[in-house]
Amino acid sequence: MTRRLWAAAALCVLAAPGAAQTSASFPSQDSDDTGLPLWELGAGVGAAVTPDYPSASGTTARVLPLPVVVYRGDFLRLGDGSAASGRLFQNERMELDLSLNGSFDAESDDVGAREGMPDLGFIFEIGPELEIILSDPAVTDRRLKLELPVRAAFSLDDQKINTRGFVFSPQLEYEREFGDGYEWSASITTSMASRKLHDYFYSVTSEFATPSRVSFDARGGYLQSTLGFTLQKQTDKTFAAIGLRVSSLDGAANSASPLFRSRKDVSVFALWVVRLWQSEKRVER
Repeated sequence: MTRRLWAAAALCVLAAPGAAQTSASFPSQDSDDTGLPLWELGAGVGAAVTPDYPSASGTTARVLPLPVVVYRGDFLRLGDGSAASGRLFQNERMELDLSLNGSFDAESDDVGAREGMPDLGFIFEIGPELEIILSDPAVTDRRLKLELPVRAAFSLDDQKINTRGFVFSPQLEYEREFGDGYEWSASITTSMASRKLHDYFYSVTSEFATPSRVSFDARGGYLQSTLGFTLQKQTDKTFAAIGLRVSSLDGAANSASPLFRSRKDVSVFALWVVRLWQSEKRVER
């Protein structure tokens, strides 16, 4: 239970593709013209309703308190517009990061299609991400960007870390600021994964086959496409966000699996955070 609790808390802040596609991050807030705090600490609460895994027929709701940490080092970045990243290269139109992501776990006995099968562990991903600004960099209240992440996936199963192949999830996102501290964004993401990750979600070995759940050997390829919307509001001391993710799994590589139960996934999330402390030292974004 402890592992599940901390995994869920982390993912209320992390950008989370795949099985639990919630996304929110603790944003930056300029307090003056000299830059941003080197670090910030906060606390809040996050809530999410997500499918148990891509194409699952059931969902799980989570409401958890959570700590928030922001750090804006020259290389290491935590919580500043992403879960965590290592900035490798940056100019006005392009940025190359080493980034992290993750998705929720699920207990198979709570998922009808997987009853009697091994649980799905917390999945985390790490790899390079290239961000390309497609709009005019001089325009600061709106931005169109293309993100190209390639990440290795790992699962945490019974205190063991197992490799789960690779994920490629190109994303086109439009962000627009309006009003007093409001911002909305819309994005479209296409996710593809290697055989190992599909195997984790959709394969059924003979050991776990039943009359209603035949054996199935998954293959790599297309996973899903996701349309996302987020609305956020921030002040000097607080940040709030709500979001919706709708995924289409039509044409998915393993739609013939007996564990593939839905061609549409819907996720919703909400996040509220209060800033408690920040450093006096300022840095450029």
